[in-house]
Amino acid sequence: MIPAVAALSSGQPPGGIARRLWVTEGTVEKHVRHILAKLSLSETDDDHRRALAVVTFLETR
Repeated sequence: MIPAVAALSSGQPPGGIARRLWVTEGTVEKHVRHILAKLSLSETDDDHRRALAVVTFLETR
């Protein structure tokens, strides 16, 4: 999961991440949804879930 989280933390849009990892944008979106679900980060208007995912990952290291 580390390459996925690193790509997620890069701040790039899904299309940029997809090109970097040589996968489709749909694949990136699918993996991002799974990462956020595993971290129990549900969608809210107040939080930026991608940033929270990176913070959660870094806290576990």
